Amino acid sequence: MNDQNYKEKYTHDYTGAVAMAFFMANLLFIGIFYLILWAFYFFAYKNASQVSKNHIQQALWASTLTTTIAVVLAGIALMTTGFASVQALIMAEVYLMVVVPLFMLLGILGFTKAINEKNFKFPIIGNLLGIEK
Repeated sequence: MNDQNYKEKYTHDYTGAVAMAFFMANLLFIGIFYLILWAFYFFAYKNASQVSKNHIQQALWASTLTTTIAVVLAGIALMTTGFASVQALIMAEVYLMVVVPLFMLLGILGFTKAINEKNFKFPIIGNLLGIEK
């Protein structure tokens, strides 16, 4: 087996999987992994395969959506009753029990597809970005 065939057979593009991993980490550690995902986008997007580009785009848009939800909920809590209130606790529980599991499920499915170098389309975000299944 020559060197070119070996590279084609055993070289994989895992940038989509890394993007999905950063997306899932952002669900729990809001902010820092969002910034890391943006940096990853700027450094890795150009050299990624089309399937990985799709995963990176969707991870970035989904992270933007979930980070926005978390920031809006925190802002509402801060402007109304503060963080030491029942209202803030309920909003945090809604985020942790509704938003995180829903998007984590999508992240796990996307991560699994990205590891296998297959395309995955988020239900709404993928349609908005025009990603084919």
